[in-house]
Amino acid sequence: MLPRRIPAHITKNHWSVRGHGGSGILINAPTAISAVNMGIRTISLVLILLVSLLIVNLFYNYVYNVLSHPIFAVNLWYHLFMLTTKDHVIASLIKASDYISGEAISLELGISRAAVNTAVKALRADGYSIESSTKKGYRLESSAGILSPGELLPYLPESRLASVTVEDSVTSTNDVLKTIASSGAPEGTVLIADQQTKGKGRRGRSFESPSGTGIYLSYLLRPAASPASVAHVTACTAVCVHNAILNACGVDTSIKWVNDLVLDNKKICGILTEMNLESETYSIDSIIVGIGINVNGSSDIFPPEVRSVAGSLESITGASYDRARIAASLISELDKLSSCLTSDTSSYLETYSSSCITVGKEVSIVSVHDSGEAPRHGTAIAVNPDYTLKVRLADGTVTDIQSGEVSVRGLYGYI
Repeated sequence: MLPRRIPAHITKNHWSVRGHGGSGILINAPTAISAVNMGIRTISLVLILLVSLLIVNLFYNYVYNVLSHPIFAVNLWYHLFMLTTKDHVIASLIKASDYISGEAISLELGISRAAVNTAVKALRADGYSIESSTKKGYRLESSAGILSPGELLPYLPESRLASVTVEDSVTSTNDVLKTIASSGAPEGTVLIADQQTKGKGRRGRSFESPSGTGIYLSYLLRPAASPASVAHVTACTAVCVHNAILNACGVDTSIKWVNDLVLDNKKICGILTEMNLESETYSIDSIIVGIGINVNGSSDIFPPEVRSVAGSLESITGASYDRARIAASLISELDKLSSCLTSDTSSYLETYSSSCITVGKEVSIVSVHDSGEAPRHGTAIAVNPDYTLKVRLADGTVTDIQSGEVSVRGLYGYI
């Protein structure tokens, strides 16, 4: 820093620079100013270099720890550019339900009329039937039945879609979401797939997941609770599916204890819940709730060996349904469950009990499926407050079934 006042014994062209005890040296003033400026530039350069190194280090760690996982590389790109113009345009057409002008769409989305026209052409190429009229605008005649962010947007806020990923095909939505969860994804993260190549059911069974027909969805929960205190999560999820189908389709399904959704004695939905615990504290790190719903398609979509057991909403009711609308309704129901899972779930118990097709029926019980053990027979009396099943056995004793395989007479081939 230059002195504020030049001493009298120094000329205007020279400064005396003194140490603590010496007589000092006399230097030319411009030279001193140049030296000071050089020092400032050097310090600035060092600061810029340090900041640059910090940014490079942070970026390197981000790339190494995040982008090195393939699923996160996909998700980063997906969420940066998730909702395209095409997504917004199809959402506008769905919400309009009748003709909507290109000008109205362009004003709503803040894009040009040419961009709207380009998006409509792309949607037609995807299989959407969109009628156009010079005076009226555009009207969606029929959907392509595609699961996409644009199809979900009419039913969910755009902010909610920020943590929803839609994929064409995955091995298993539960397995992929587990990978995402292990890297710190927040509660409420959702993965939806149009197809699973290795869909999973209970006890290692496979779950048929053909393309274009069903909803294969996994939802991430992170309750601050012990495993025992959230043991009802699977049963409550069944209620969420029941409510979602009722709200989106007007179809009233039944629940077979503990987690099958049934319609006309056919299984239309399976639920697989997987819990991950912290090794030291045995507290819950994450719960992945996997849901597979058979929505559209005839009975021919199922392998011959399961056609007597499995069905779809369409094969049973004769009507096809909007998969995106059901998926959005299901996400909303699961969001509600997430907010009350560790508090008051009494309304879930009420719906579960009234919808449980197992109650009042003759049942056959084994501890492990296909174990060869002799089954116990009895009658299901009620669903207990903890979602266990109260059964009166053939010898008159009453017992509560907490787990195992419970077959219902007249359902799934049990005669």
